[in-house]
This record gives sequence, structure tokens and C-alpha cells, in this order.
Amino acid sequence: MVISSTDNLRALLENIKSLGFFDRLFDWRQIGELNAAAGNEFRTIINELEAIYAQNELTETRIRQLYSDLEDQKNQYSQLKTEHDSLKNSTGNIYDVLVNRENELDALKESELRSARRLIELEEECERLRAVIDQYIQLFQEKEKELGALKEADSKNTMRITELHKESDKLQAALNQFTQKLVGKDFGPDTLKRADSKNARKIVRSHEMIGNPANSGEKRILLVEDDSNFSNMLEHLLVEIGYTVVGIAVSGEEALAMAGSESRLDVILIDIHIEGEMDGIETARHLKGLYGTPTIFMTAQADDETIRRVVLTESEGYLVKPINRQELFANLEIAIHKKRKNDAFTVRRAAVNP
Repeated sequence: MVISSTDNLRALLENIKSLGFFDRLFDWRQIGELNAAAGNEFRTIINELEAIYAQNELTETRIRQLYSDLEDQKNQYSQLKTEHDSLKNSTGNIYDVLVNRENELDALKESELRSARRLIELEEECERLRAVIDQYIQLFQEKEKELGALKEADSKNTMRITELHKESDKLQAALNQFTQKLVGKDFGPDTLKRADSKNARKIVRSHEMIGNPANSGEKRILLVEDDSNFSNMLEHLLVEIGYTVVGIAVSGEEALAMAGSESRLDVILIDIHIEGEMDGIETARHLKGLYGTPTIFMTAQADDETIRRVVLTESEGYLVKPINRQELFANLEIAIHKKRKNDAFTVRRAAVNP
């Protein structure tokens, strides 16, 4: 652009010179000197302009280099910014991951603490269970010993019952012989009628079995139980082991009525808790007073107060439910043997004491 302005200036001066303008104003010599001075001045200006142009070229080259460097730096900045954003995002993700991991770690620690506490509780529970199991084992061993003792006692009772049966048979035979001897010594058929009325009433009240010799071997039982399932099961068991169940009453009032209608009863099996206004203990007291029939209580409760009331009735036995077959048989046989022995004694006394 500088070179173009210089050429235009030179061309302008040449045009002015060709017109002779300066020749008319000045003389030629003076014009030549001025022209030479102007030429020198122009050359100086041209040199300065060329130096400026060269400097300008260098400056433009430097500027272009600076622009190029600036573009490189801009690209580097963009790349660095992209990397920075990427690192920032990555750092944010890593931070979130770290926070999540810390939360998971806290949750795991809390779960571990709960597990440790639960483990301690389970260990304590295991210790308690071990203690309970040890107690049950000890109790089982004690019950086994008791069962062994009961079996031994049952065996002895069975032997004793057999002996009592034999003794009863001997007593019955001796009674028959004694009766025959009394008859042979002029005790007529009316001898027994001369027994005092008190003894006669006792014979009737105790359901004397001798009065019906055709069924003297039958063992007659009255059940007093309001649980139909249990009474049916017990009736079946009694029949199975050789007893006759004459009836099943569900209340004390019904038991009194049924006992009064029977000509002979050997034993009354009565539950303590039955229907009606009277419980089993009160019913047994009335039955004992009216008929003198042996009573054996049955109950699922064995508390001290119940046992005390049972003792006051002077009953012949006490069975705790569920009923054991051998205990039932032993209690019945002992009660029947005592009753028949007492009945035989009453008959003998009535015979010898007219």
C-alpha cells in the first residue's frame, strides 16, 4: 500500500513537470535544485517507507505467527477445557461413587453390628435351651426311674392282687363251710332274718353281692363322667379288662339316681369336675353315706386343695388323667377286694349275732 502511494506521488510530480508550471514560476536551475532536493527527500522517504514496509512485513509475519500461536493456544485451551470438563465430570462421578461406597460401608457396619448382637442373643438362647434340655434330660431320667419303680410296684401289686384273690377265695370257702356248720347246728333258714336291723340296713346299703349268687363273679362299675369321648373310651377299656359298666352318669344327681336303682355296685368311678350343682367330691360323699359303695376319683388336676377334699371323703383311690391301664386295674381290684371282704365280714357278723 505504501509503494502504491509513492508511485502516485511520482506520477503527479512528473505530470506537473510536463506542464511547465514550475518553469514559469521559477527558473529552470532553481527548479532543478529543488527537484534534486525533492528527489533526495523522496528517496529518503521512499527508503524510510521501504524500511517501514519491511518492518511492516516482519510485523505482519510476527502477527501471523502470533495468530498461529494464538490459534494453537486456543486449540490447546479448548482441548484442556474439554479434558478439564471430562475430569470434572469424572471427578464428580468418582465422588458420587465414593459417597455411595461410604454409605454402603456404613450400612454394612450397621448390619454387622446387628448380626453380632443377634449372634450374642442366639448364643444366649442356645445356652438357655441347653439348660432346658439338660433339665428335661434329668427329668426324663428321673421319670424313667419312677417308671421303673412303678413297673416294679405294678408287678408287685399284680402279684399281691393274685394273692388277695387266692386269699379271698379261701375266705369265701371258709365262709361257706362256716355257714354250713351253722346250718348243721340247728340254725334254720330264718337265722339271718334275726340279725339286727342295723346290720341288715348296712347289707342293703352296700349293694350286697351275696344276695345274687348267680352273678357273684361279675364286677359292676358305675361311671360318673360328663366328657362323652372320655367316658366311651373308659367304658371300652373297662369292658376289655373284664368289668361290667352298669351305666354312665354325667351329673351328681344322675349318679345318685342310677346308684339307687342298682341292686349291686362294686365300685363308682367318678370325675371331680362334672355337670350339675354338685361336683364329683360332693357327689361321692352322698354316695358313700347312702350306699357305702367304694369310690375312685378321676381328675386332670392334682392340686393340694383338691387332694385334701378327696382325702376327707375316704375314697378308695385317686387317678390322674390320662388314665393308666395298670393303675386303673390295680385301684379297681384293691377296692373290689376290700368291699367284698367287708361284705363277707358283715354277713358273718349278722349270722353269729342274731
